[in-house]
Amino acid sequence: MKKNILYSCILILAIQLLLPKSGFGQPFKNLQEPPGGPENSSAKVRLSNDGKNMSLIYNGIEIFAAQFNEKVKVTTTSSGNGAITQKITIQLNKRNGFKAKVNGSGEALAAETGGKAQRAFAIIRTSHGLSNNLRNNAIYDRNLDWMLQASEGTGIKSRKIAERLTSFELTFKNNREEIIFYPKYYQKHKNLPYYQPWNYKVYKESITGWSSWWAYFREFTEKDQNKILEVWQKKHFADYGYRFIQIDDVYQGENDKGRGNSEMANSYYGGRPTTWLDWKKDLFPGGIANYVNSINAAGFKSAIWMGCFFSDKKTANEHPDWFVTDKNGKPVETPWVSYTMDATNPEVVEALIRPTFKGLKNAGLEYVKIDQLRHFLYDCLNNNLDWCKRKGVTPDQVVRAYLQIAREELGDKAFILACWGTLPESIGLVDACRIGGDGFGPVTMQQYNSWNGIVWRNDPDHCDILPRKAGQGTGNITETKDIKAIRNESIIRPALASIAGAMLLLSDKPEVYENENNLIGLRRSSPVLFSVPGQLYDFDASKTDWLKSHQRTEIVSGKSPAPVDGDQFGNVCPYWLNEFNTDIESWNVFHILNWSEKDNTGTHAKGVAFKDLGLDSSKEYLVYEFWSDKFLGVLKNQIQAEGLAPYGLQSFAIREKLKHPQLVSTNRHLSQGAVEIEMMLWDSNSIKGRSRMIVNDKYVMSFYVPDGYKFKMALVDGKPAAVEKNGNLLKVNYTPSQTASLSWEINFEKS
Repeated sequence: MKKNILYSCILILAIQLLLPKSGFGQPFKNLQEPPGGPENSSAKVRLSNDGKNMSLIYNGIEIFAAQFNEKVKVTTTSSGNGAITQKITIQLNKRNGFKAKVNGSGEALAAETGGKAQRAFAIIRTSHGLSNNLRNNAIYDRNLDWMLQASEGTGIKSRKIAERLTSFELTFKNNREEIIFYPKYYQKHKNLPYYQPWNYKVYKESITGWSSWWAYFREFTEKDQNKILEVWQKKHFADYGYRFIQIDDVYQGENDKGRGNSEMANSYYGGRPTTWLDWKKDLFPGGIANYVNSINAAGFKSAIWMGCFFSDKKTANEHPDWFVTDKNGKPVETPWVSYTMDATNPEVVEALIRPTFKGLKNAGLEYVKIDQLRHFLYDCLNNNLDWCKRKGVTPDQVVRAYLQIAREELGDKAFILACWGTLPESIGLVDACRIGGDGFGPVTMQQYNSWNGIVWRNDPDHCDILPRKAGQGTGNITETKDIKAIRNESIIRPALASIAGAMLLLSDKPEVYENENNLIGLRRSSPVLFSVPGQLYDFDASKTDWLKSHQRTEIVSGKSPAPVDGDQFGNVCPYWLNEFNTDIESWNVFHILNWSEKDNTGTHAKGVAFKDLGLDSSKEYLVYEFWSDKFLGVLKNQIQAEGLAPYGLQSFAIREKLKHPQLVSTNRHLSQGAVEIEMMLWDSNSIKGRSRMIVNDKYVMSFYVPDGYKFKMALVDGKPAAVEKNGNLLKVNYTPSQTASLSWEINFEKS
């Protein structure tokens, strides 16, 4: 192993020394897998002399330690060449079960591997903060990309020791246990060679906003831009967490004729830096500078779509060596990208690629969506492997060279979205990937749920809260359709993106947002809270299974969805669980969806057991349903769901019952407390807290008051607040005159 790393380092150094210094060394340097990173080897098993202490050492770090009351027998076997699987068997004679400690980095997490629990009750789980779900049976450390798997039923308690250190206590039930160690779990076992998490961080801020595409296509203008900003400011969408305004395929210069119905990018005129920096004066008189300034002045961040195509024949004929060429040295023309730029050529980098992204950065853009990457790769490079061989590069290396320049010029803080289709070649260089086709895709998020928050952020594409195109989204929404179903769709679409922790870019015309009845879902779904998977597998693994066993060069057309691209439509998983573990409190929100045009009332007659959700069934829970604003009471064993109307959604906050009054729900966000509550504590018969409230939006906090306590007084911002009492439920509401963090206090006395 050490010899291989040394050889790679010497080879890379030799290549760089032989290359010219005029900018070529920087992009080419990243074509090779960087040396360093963790070992791709089994963990070392260490036993004390008396056989009563055992540890696992990986990459020089003790990741597992156990102490026994008797001498233990340990056997280990390893299999696999690139993807190593190490099985460690621990055998005790007398003692029934034992405990162990696992040490991980600040990015380590507890999760579950696919097994009996998922077969018994199929669900998609995410975690906000460390997870203590009882379904967990594994530890994954993103920092070094290793996974340690125990048997189902092993208890795992997570605890953050410091910013860079997480500790896990494992309780094993049997005197014979098998643990399995997977080094480079995502990189090798999921076949993601460019997944090197020690080199990059996942973008954690909420990726929310608006895109011009689905609302306007290529008919968007500066006047439309001003109108959407006017409405969004009036509705205080920035206060709700919406951040970006993204202009799509309409503004670019040298594109006067547009694309029309052609699939060939030569109907685009350009691809040069001026294409993206000199905007159409008839549509955008103020150009890119006015766009950025207007967006920022309205309280949002500027974002644009751009493409990686190049279609200027004059330039291609003058500089054929700048592009992918055929065996005769003539630039190859392919669908959608026309002439494919050779991003490993220093002249191309300095003349075409670097000035484009430098110009966007200098203009103040903070979000760039790079489109047609699939065509760059599939339609051109994968169809011209002879050119790649002549150049001494692979197709993915050329794509990464292009994206590397984009990242260098835009900077680490800029948000970059790769588009379209699942593109593992872009891992580590982009912040998110639009994993499916054009139009909001609910199914994509369940085919790549184990990637979101680990590899990158998933983009299900723009979310029109009122679908209007037959065959897209949910299909035939018309004026004759049931009004309740239309209202439900306006809620469930943004809500699912938020529940999944994905991107949420709305795309409706301004008049849609003028109607208050349309705003319930989008207001209660933003911001999207960062989450990591509660499962180290995908709910639907059909796409990622293909990726594990196939070469990417097999895909030679980007016209239709590839086998690895997420499906947009199909059966949506009806059960999602968000786990929240904050410094303030811990709770779960269980979501039930009916993503169909059929009523499914009666399908949940048996209820949903708490144990199936990974909760302790011996405890009592307070359960509150968000959308119907209904307190279900103190429950044990299960939730009795009632079934849903078409496109219906239920979000149940589940909090462990305490011995004193406590919060059960808030109406600000579907997380029911995670977004806006900044502080909360129980202190001497009072609940004291601070919440971020939004101007003119009535803020409602619901509290459970157990027998033995009597409500006394409620204050918000030092003023008496309105209250409603119904049995053990107390509601406190307050409508702020401005968006602000306000303190509140609810006083009780013992009765």
